Amino acid sequence: MSYFDVFCYCLRKKKFFVLPVVVGAICFCLAWIMAPVYKTEIRLKIDASSDSSPMGSLSTAYKSLSTGGTSGLTSFLSSTKAMKPSDLYLEILSGREVALNTIHTFKLDTMYKKKADELLLKKFAKDIAIDEDQAGVISCAMESRHKEMARDIVRFMVAQSNEKYLKLQKENLQYSLDYLKKSQKELTDSVKNIGAELVQFYRENNLVDLKSQMEMTLTALGGYETQINNYKLSEKMEGRDNADAHEMRKKRQLLEQKFRELRGKYKEDYKPSDRSMYINSGWAVSKILYQGQREADLKLYTAMLEAASIEIMETEAMILKTQPVIQIIQDAYLPDWRERPKRAKWAIAGFAASFAVTLLFVILSGLMSGEIPNSEPVREKLLKVKTSLFK
Repeated sequence: MSYFDVFCYCLRKKKFFVLPVVVGAICFCLAWIMAPVYKTEIRLKIDASSDSSPMGSLSTAYKSLSTGGTSGLTSFLSSTKAMKPSDLYLEILSGREVALNTIHTFKLDTMYKKKADELLLKKFAKDIAIDEDQAGVISCAMESRHKEMARDIVRFMVAQSNEKYLKLQKENLQYSLDYLKKSQKELTDSVKNIGAELVQFYRENNLVDLKSQMEMTLTALGGYETQINNYKLSEKMEGRDNADAHEMRKKRQLLEQKFRELRGKYKEDYKPSDRSMYINSGWAVSKILYQGQREADLKLYTAMLEAASIEIMETEAMILKTQPVIQIIQDAYLPDWRERPKRAKWAIAGFAASFAVTLLFVILSGLMSGEIPNSEPVREKLLKVKTSLFK
């Protein structure tokens, strides 16, 4: 038995293959008389201004903070970036609340003939399609036998989602505003405290300008060292018992004492004199480090306070703005062409299925009857299978 033998046998039984044509025609007629299902779609995009974080610049600025007391604000700022606006809108649009409101508003429970909410949601999910493309455009499509109802349903769902999204956004902005104002007060208190601390530091230590006084002291120390070396050289030249050398020695010793006061060790209770601008260099080093740290903190907190004030104004403006939350790219339309059933598809599917069944029937009949040449081995196997099945 060869494929050619099977093909020739099928040609002899060509009258059987009229059946697939009849079935295809019947499927075409069924698709013609069946109630048409229409599809409508609304396409939208979240307003670009909604993507901007109400605390973007303040969050960036706070990354540079290294002092204590900022972990709470830093964690709050990072938590505000958990979900994109488009993701939030999709969650609302495809959520249970909007779906149930739509079902009850349009009385879809009578159409679906279901009473339980879960069953209604499952039926409704088969008719609705919500998606977002790579460009960030959100689509909401509905299939129904009632074209007007399909259009009204997608419009209703978008209106409900828009209302809830706007409400959530304003609540989030208000929460951000409250936190910003609280942070502004904390930053203001920090600036005042550090300023008062620096003022108290200057008063307690009889300082006018620590860095300038340190520079004056180092200049004086350099001058003292030069004079001391000159006196030592002059003493050697004058001789030990010379009266001039004795006078130079006194002056040198006096300069050395002054040098030690400004350069040497200092007592724990040391405090610069309020009658001189010079200070002990060793004492001044630690104080300069302390002052530098506090001034850096003051500068940083001041910058944060300015950023917080700007963010407060921007957040208040975002709360008060009335521009649309979403941009409708394509409004829902009244469809004028059926989505399904497709008559051509039904006809082709019916013809293909019936043709395959008819072809299988004809070939098996030819094998069982032995009309196909050289089919005895296959016929014997088929008879064994038939005997096993119906024994």
